[in-house]
Amino acid sequence: MKRIAALALAGLLISAVWVTADPTPTPTPTPTPTPSPTKEKEGRIPGIAIQRPQGGWLGLELVDQAFRLTFYNAKKHPVAADKTSAVLWWPVHYQPNNERTELTPSDNPAVLASPYSVRPPYSFKLHISLLADGVDPEDYVLDFSA
Repeated sequence: MKRIAALALAGLLISAVWVTADPTPTPTPTPTPTPSPTKEKEGRIPGIAIQRPQGGWLGLELVDQAFRLTFYNAKKHPVAADKTSAVLWWPVHYQPNNERTELTPSDNPAVLASPYSVRPPYSFKLHISLLADGVDPEDYVLDFSA
């Protein structure tokens, strides 16, 4: 009986020592790499992002019931618009003719905007033609939903 008690006591002591000892070494913190000035973070495009075939992006959004088209570079940062205007048209259910609007340069050089108020519902097939003098139009068709 004394042997069993001695073995039990020895087991408890070993367990206590094992629990109090820190078996895992404290990891040394790895230095976080500082971003180099040549690596630019990719931006975020609000609204619907449209990739352009010649490079870059377009961001189409509905702001205060009016369309805004913003031009972006390949890293998704705003750049000056390379088109002078855009024509948008979409079918509506409340009249037989399609709704149309022209987007023209705004005070921001990266944005083409229109004061035309778009009536809900905001779910339709939208046709976009980007125009510039002496250049063929750049056309897109997308399912718009806001």
